[in-house]
Amino acid sequence: MINVVADKTPAVQAPVNTVNFNQEEVIDLGQYWRTIKKAKWSILVVTFCCLIIGGLIASSAVPIYRASAKILADPQQPNANRNEQYIASALVFLYYETQYEIIKSRNIAETVVDKLDLVAKYKKEQNANKNEKKSSLSSTIKELKADFSALFSSAEKTKKIAPTDQQLKTMLALGIQAGIEVSGGKQSQIINISYTSPDPEEAAIIINAISDAYIQFGLESRLGEVKNTESWLGEQYAVLKEKLQESETKLSNYRSQQGLVDTEQQQRIANTQLQSLNNELIRAQTNLSTTEEQYLAIKDVAPDSRELYSLGPVLQNKSTNDMVKEEALLSRKVNELFERYGEKHPKMIAARSELDSAQGILKTEVAKVVDNIEKKYRLAQFQVKNISKLISKTRADIQSLQSENFSLITLEREVENNRRIHDNFQVSLMEVSGKGEYTASNVHIIDRATTPKAPFKPNIKLIIVLAGVFGLFFGVVLAFMREALNNTFNTPDTVEEKLKLPALGITPVVKLSKKSPTPEKQYLDDSSTPFAESINTIRTGLVFSNIDNPPKTILVTSATGSEGKSTMAMNLAAAYSNLGKTLLLEVDLRKPSMAKNLGITSVIGLTDIISGTASSASEAYHKFNNDKLTVITCGTIARNPLELLSSAKFEKLLATLSESFEYIVLDGPPTLPVSDSCILANKVDGVIFAVKAEDTRIKVAKEAVSRLQKLNANIIGAVLTVAEPNKMSYYGDHYYSGEYYGTKPEKEVA
Repeated sequence: MINVVADKTPAVQAPVNTVNFNQEEVIDLGQYWRTIKKAKWSILVVTFCCLIIGGLIASSAVPIYRASAKILADPQQPNANRNEQYIASALVFLYYETQYEIIKSRNIAETVVDKLDLVAKYKKEQNANKNEKKSSLSSTIKELKADFSALFSSAEKTKKIAPTDQQLKTMLALGIQAGIEVSGGKQSQIINISYTSPDPEEAAIIINAISDAYIQFGLESRLGEVKNTESWLGEQYAVLKEKLQESETKLSNYRSQQGLVDTEQQQRIANTQLQSLNNELIRAQTNLSTTEEQYLAIKDVAPDSRELYSLGPVLQNKSTNDMVKEEALLSRKVNELFERYGEKHPKMIAARSELDSAQGILKTEVAKVVDNIEKKYRLAQFQVKNISKLISKTRADIQSLQSENFSLITLEREVENNRRIHDNFQVSLMEVSGKGEYTASNVHIIDRATTPKAPFKPNIKLIIVLAGVFGLFFGVVLAFMREALNNTFNTPDTVEEKLKLPALGITPVVKLSKKSPTPEKQYLDDSSTPFAESINTIRTGLVFSNIDNPPKTILVTSATGSEGKSTMAMNLAAAYSNLGKTLLLEVDLRKPSMAKNLGITSVIGLTDIISGTASSASEAYHKFNNDKLTVITCGTIARNPLELLSSAKFEKLLATLSESFEYIVLDGPPTLPVSDSCILANKVDGVIFAVKAEDTRIKVAKEAVSRLQKLNANIIGAVLTVAEPNKMSYYGDHYYSGEYYGTKPEKEVA
């Protein structure tokens, strides 16, 4: 029984031989951070280069100055009437858009050119020094000059023609237009006008000239508009006055010829009568409905039928209702006397006579009621018909009256419309004529431009910041691209994902010191280092890979050479020696290195035991760790290593050694170059596959694992060797921090 309690590693469940790779993938932010930390120096270099480029761009750029002025622009015109104010308020958003276009127009720019006499200044500068750019405005125009002159020259013309003053004026105006910026006016009535130029004084002068030209343009436009409006209103007023007089004369003549009077009263009376008749018709129709219902109730009943006595219209009559009740009493009396005295008794005869008399009277009264109902029904029909005729006649009269007076109404409306239009034009003409202050403006300068002290661009700080941000971003992108294109193993998670094997742990880069100068003897020299703890973790994983039957003989191999398998095998054997009697067996017979790495001078080894050169296996034993660890090196280099390892002697020897030792660690050859490890894999309890961090290609490792699995080898798991834990924060921050164990690295080797 192995005493695992003595092991210093935590008693946790190690990875088993199966891995669940179907778990839902989640975003690993820690992996992103590890990638950035790994490439931090390259990111810093890229960022620094971008900062230098940004600084060069900022320092070489021509400084541009901006001069600004503030103008108050009120949409309401001075002395505007109420209608104009309403229209201006409704279209205020269009007003400011219009003002923007006016300020940036070529008309304003050419006005500035004329006011500042820029054409003469430009020609003077050109004559003074044609090769020197003294004016920033000139430098702007020179680029426009070439394009503009091409419009006035033919393809065959070889001689340059100097531009005219008008052409220069146009080019200068285009240059001014290009530098104007307008904003504001939507949330408030303040319009901000800016002009940019390499010359600060020029920027202030031009923007002030633009402000003055804009105000002058508004005044001239308004003055011309008022004069044109007054002239047009005067002409239209004369025409409308004549038209009104003509319509009034036509109306007067028509009334005289037709002998017409005002028909409004007649129409009101007719309409009142029509309304009254409509009300009477409603009442007559209601009465007809009531009498019709009574008539229909008695219509189909025979005049002599007693059914009439029970009808509602008959019973509603008080006299007939009383007679019906009296007749019913006399009938009961006759029936009683008949039963008592018989038909011929005097009382019976008297009663019978009384009943007959009452029945006669009742019949007469019922006949009267029925006749009265019929008369009322006929009368109601007549009333409805008569009122309907009157309504139709009244409507016809009204229509006739309207038709007869249509021409009169048309003439009256024509006069009314002409008078209204005439009066409105008269009021408008008086308002325009009364506007004496044509010089009043709705635009005023609030702040005139001053010479700017500092350029607004280039913004050196912003350029530097943007360059730094871009460099940082570009560096991070390059880091992730390099990581995405990386086809090696860099974390245990990558090992599990690509090889479909449990990751037993990692072996970090060996940190050599004076106390432990040899990587292969790190564990023997100091079992408290982070490297030693990584070996303990791997050992624990192997022990717990099969609780009931842990592997006893373990082969350590890799895909190719120089992947740290021998270093791991030697140190793993040393870790096992703390649990029990352990043998480290070198089975890499083609390129042995154990004797040299462990400082063993004896040439007797495994090949000598198998070939029989050594009398016993004990001759090849080399003791370490207080005799708890035994090492058997390769021995004499054999010409036929594959045959030796495939022989029955080797199997017998391995069985014999298994009886003498509790654990056997075999340092095997790589899998792909030779077939030795494929033979050995089926002779041991389990195989550990080593992959070198950021070196072993994934495709190569997959091929080697596939070769072993096809031979039914028991691959317990994989180990990431020669890893840098500081690039894998999860592992480096936990088990493999040197500061945690109080050690300081002095030298690093692979």
